[in-house]
Amino acid sequence: MNAREAAERPPFRAKCLKPPRYIPGQDRIVTHPPIDVVAGVIRRDGLLLIAQRLPDDTLGGYWEFPGGKVERDEALVDALKRELQEELGVETRIGAELHRVVHAYPDRDVRLYFYEATITAGEPQPIEAADVRWVRPDELLDYQFPEADKPLLEMLMAERAG
Repeated sequence: MNAREAAERPPFRAKCLKPPRYIPGQDRIVTHPPIDVVAGVIRRDGLLLIAQRLPDDTLGGYWEFPGGKVERDEALVDALKRELQEELGVETRIGAELHRVVHAYPDRDVRLYFYEATITAGEPQPIEAADVRWVRPDELLDYQFPEADKPLLEMLMAERAG
């Protein structure tokens, strides 16, 4: 490689599936494709089930609606059923999609899909979570949730108020 070719090469050394892109106004460069994540909004007797992320996880200690990453070539509904079984030890029936959002974190974008879910067998246990709790919608803001969940929290609290 001559000096001209070296000067024309981008300064990025990371292996990327897509070229890095600069996000104007956010002063960040994203080098990874978006991650698809599914989560279940599980209701029982007017309460919502939330799970606390493990301390060593990304956003450790935050609360969330249980779920997780979608594997390659996996349908969203199948991924959610699998994640709820692995994370909480419950069998579920997945209903309608409630909300979806794309959220930009400093190093990647996450596409979140929230679905209604009903437990058909088992009682939620914190298998791959630090804790699980049943809470009233008006208590949601008492817990620290990721920024990406805020629109859904507002929607759920408004349902209860309306």
